[in-house]
Amino acid sequence: MDDPQSRANARKEAEIAAADWLMEDSPAAGTVRPPSPVIAPVSGESFELADAPERGGEGDQVAGAEPPKPAPDMSRIGSRDGKSTRAPEARPRAKTVLQSGPTVEQVWSRTSEWGPTLVVLFCWAAAMVGILYLTLSAELFEVSTLILLAGCLCAVVLSYPILITLERPVRITPEQAARDYFGALSHHLPHHRRMWLLLSARGRVSPHFASYEGFRNYWNSRIAQLRKGHAGPFSPLVFVVEDFRSEKSGGRTEIDATFQVRVFVRGRRSEGPIWSLPVERTFARGPDGMWYLDDGTLAERTARRGAGA
Repeated sequence: MDDPQSRANARKEAEIAAADWLMEDSPAAGTVRPPSPVIAPVSGESFELADAPERGGEGDQVAGAEPPKPAPDMSRIGSRDGKSTRAPEARPRAKTVLQSGPTVEQVWSRTSEWGPTLVVLFCWAAAMVGILYLTLSAELFEVSTLILLAGCLCAVVLSYPILITLERPVRITPEQAARDYFGALSHHLPHHRRMWLLLSARGRVSPHFASYEGFRNYWNSRIAQLRKGHAGPFSPLVFVVEDFRSEKSGGRTEIDATFQVRVFVRGRRSEGPIWSLPVERTFARGPDGMWYLDDGTLAERTARRGAGA
């Protein structure tokens, strides 16, 4: 029979043991479970794992969390109405389309028309001043006088393109543009510079020419063809535009027209035209509000009229 002292000691040791047990760390939440046995499937049968891993283990999802979502398919893009639409596939970059240039690249101006002639006159005047200075320094007064007279006469000849174009080409209507263009041919020396400036960008390119030099050569040979058998090489021809027909040009930037170009020999207009050529033209309005021709040529000789026709 135990005495009370021994019982108290035994009870005290039991309480200490229980307290020590509470102080110990809890076992790891995720204990390694033995792998489930694998059963070899029989031919024609399928199998599943015997035991699925339970939640709460290490590497498992936290309770209450949503399962991981699959990676979004970048080939589909959600639309506003909730329906998925397939993203457009990558396409090769489209080639850059060259924008067409302006209809009229260069508008008419006095500077453009008279510029080359003024440069020639300035160089001629500088040369004349230099020569006169040398002759006067040598006291050759008679020679200086002759040189001055000859220089002035040459200056008048060189300024001929300016003298025949003192009137500005006002082309508020396409008909005025046609009259000014062919009117520049009605001189001993046609004013090719004005004609070139009255052409649009399309009018400056044709099978006959693609530059100002080619344009000038074309008209020199064309006038020689029109003179042949009707006038001498130094007889000027007169070009008259008649029977002009087109729609109203108000508010339009391009317009088609038909008209007749009748060619006369100067001094013999009473005999009638030596040529009457039907012409079809397209006109373009430039940035200055004036009209320009889209074709700078003249049809080949198709109809010949005798004097008095």
